[in-house]
Amino acid sequence: SSGINAEWPLRPGDKEGSVSGPPLADISEYSVTRCLGQSDDGRTVFTLGKLKDKEGDAIVMFENNSIDYERIKTFISPDSNLELSMNNDIFNIFSLDPPRTTNTIKTTVIYPATPKLINKYTYKSSYLVRETPDIYRSVTEPYFQQHLNDHQWVYNILEGKEEVERVLYRDEDEAEGFVLVADLKWDTTTPENLYCLAIVNRRDLMSVRDLRRDHVSMLHRIRDEGLKIIKTKFGVPASLVRIYLHYQPAYYHLHVHFSHLRYHAGSPVIGKSLNLNDVIQNIEFVDEYYEQATLQYYIKDGHGLCSELDKHGYIIR
Repeated sequence: SSGINAEWPLRPGDKEGSVSGPPLADISEYSVTRCLGQSDDGRTVFTLGKLKDKEGDAIVMFENNSIDYERIKTFISPDSNLELSMNNDIFNIFSLDPPRTTNTIKTTVIYPATPKLINKYTYKSSYLVRETPDIYRSVTEPYFQQHLNDHQWVYNILEGKEEVERVLYRDEDEAEGFVLVADLKWDTTTPENLYCLAIVNRRDLMSVRDLRRDHVSMLHRIRDEGLKIIKTKFGVPASLVRIYLHYQPAYYHLHVHFSHLRYHAGSPVIGKSLNLNDVIQNIEFVDEYYEQATLQYYIKDGHGLCSELDKHGYIIR
């Protein structure tokens, strides 16, 4: 694990008191102060540095985009720089510097970078937690409740005030409806990088811990309609789509993840993800399954919940 604290990119609700940043026309003279860390899949590096003639810090993320198969035929050409690094019988390994037009790195700039943002993207040690129902009720649930006011950015999406262009589907039903939105990590043009979130309309469900048999119909609706929209809009069949919930979630408003099998950032990892079909089956069998279950997950140093768990002696260092 990279140790980066929680999912990225951050949403507007994470700015925590920062002023709105102006559009940046030129970052060519960005100077790196230090490397903060990298994403779990190793594709994105997070750096801290300075922009020329700008006060304060900036965070710049460098993401190596997945290979566009249409461009492969241009990788090796007279304009490519090839250096043989190893030969063994029929096997030859080269270092390839492809032409500039094929060597694109997605670059995301956060400016100004607040202390909270810098802390989020800085490497943290991770710890495994076995959360019993008692630990949930005494530590985790109170922590959840304290952070419900951090979700204005979620409500803005649900109410059609923000990220309207990224909304793929909207079901207005108050009890079972949801909004399917393309995650900020996905450019919406590369099906193999598909990553969407279904955010439920109702505001009384914080996590999988709150799900009961009464919610099965809502979960079926999310799964079935989500897969239908993904197939219609992007041609990705259900057999190539993972559907899961995170526990611990990145924010405490129930949401479901959809990602392509080939996509790794944000995809299921041990100690974090719960397959949606398994969740449905479990609460069909036992109504209060997730209220009664002991759930194991990893949490990173610097996370507020990690501090609370540590305070009560539940983090073994």
